[in-house]
Amino acid sequence: MNKKVIIIMILALVALIVLTLFSFGPLSNMRKSFSTNPVSLQPSSSNTLSLIKENITLDLYTNKDVRENYYNIYLPKDWQIKAGDKAGSYNMVFPQGSGEIKLQDVADNTTLELFVLSQAEPLLKKTISGYVKKEYLKTTINNNETHEIIYDSSEKGKTMRTIKTYIVGSDNAGAITLSADSVSFETLRSLFMQIINNFNWQK
Repeated sequence: MNKKVIIIMILALVALIVLTLFSFGPLSNMRKSFSTNPVSLQPSSSNTLSLIKENITLDLYTNKDVRENYYNIYLPKDWQIKAGDKAGSYNMVFPQGSGEIKLQDVADNTTLELFVLSQAEPLLKKTISGYVKKEYLKTTINNNETHEIIYDSSEKGKTMRTIKTYIVGSDNAGAITLSADSVSFETLRSLFMQIINNFNWQK
């Protein structure tokens, strides 16, 4: 076998290994992070939500960044919405706080409930200053199992309250985080719940 054939075979083998890593291995998440779809940042329609003291206009966003993980969500028109750090995510800023929506990888050998209780919450305890769990709720949203943690934290001398919601999906789970100062949180809670409850996976 001549040297040229050997070089071609080695190059083909390297290409196959790289392709496998990007498709199924540890680099697959990196590939996904490069594929943010501009369409995901353009709201497709609006809806008016009537709360106790005001009407709020919500824009419908359809995230089409990662196949098998497309989803719809309504977000207030006056919030600042931008793409998150990875495909399938949004970062949100509003006067009283901030939020995030992302896709959460959950290993096939566990359940969402076990992931939340054994991995996600312990990580919050380690990384969030002044973490105090206030509520934990297991429920469903659009027929998908859902786990919600409400907790307090300390930020620049201020007490913040956060609701973090995990929603079962066919591939990744959805993870919605909405935070506000503890006083504003109670005022915003009904709006936060409307946002969370309108999360819907797309087929």
